[in-house]
Amino acid sequence: MQNCNIPTKEQCYKILKECHVPKHIIRHCEVAADLAVELAKKISVNGIEVNIDFVHRACLLHDILRVCDFHQILDDIFDEPITEEDRKKWQKLTAQHRGMRHEEAACEFLKSEYPEIALAIKKHAYRSLLDEQLTPKTIEEKLVYYADKRVMHDKVVSLKERLEEGHKRNIPVNCKKDIDTDYIDLLIFKMESELFAAAGILEG
Repeated sequence: MQNCNIPTKEQCYKILKECHVPKHIIRHCEVAADLAVELAKKISVNGIEVNIDFVHRACLLHDILRVCDFHQILDDIFDEPITEEDRKKWQKLTAQHRGMRHEEAACEFLKSEYPEIALAIKKHAYRSLLDEQLTPKTIEEKLVYYADKRVMHDKVVSLKERLEEGHKRNIPVNCKKDIDTDYIDLLIFKMESELFAAAGILEG
C-alpha cells in the first residue's frame, strides 16, 4: 500500500462535493476516518507497517455513492435542504451505476485514478467477508471495513450496537433473507480482536 496513488485530503473533499454527498453522510465518513486513523497510528507504533494516509482517504470516500442504495429520496433524513441540482446529480449517478450497491459503484467511480483506494472501498460491504475475492486482506482494508462498522451515523458505538442497528435498518431491504448474519458478525468480531491485538488494545 506504500506506492499506490492516494488523493490528498483536499482532493477527497472535492470528490465529495462533486458527488453532492449529503452532509450527514460526510460526517459519518469523517468520524470513521478519525477512528481508523487512531487505530492505524497505534498499530504503527507497535511496529506494524500501515499506510495511515491510505486509511484516512479511503474512509473519507467510502460512502461517496451511498445514494445508489436509496430507493427514494426522503427529505426528512437530510439535515439540509435538498436542491434540484442535488437531485439531478444523484439521479445521474444512480443511472450510471444502476443495479450496483454503493460499495461497488464507488469502486467503479474511483478505480481509474485510485485503483487501490477503490478496491478497499468495494471491500467494505458487509457481506464481503463471505467472498474470498472481496474479503479485506491488508491491514488498511481491514481498518476501512472495521471503522465503518463502528460508526452509527456520526457516533462511534460498540460493534455489537452498530451491527444490531445495521441489521434492523438494512437487512430486510438490501440483503437476501437467507444471509447468515450471525456468521458474518462473528467474522467481524474476530477482525476486531485482530486489530485490537495489533494496536495493543485490551478488550473488555
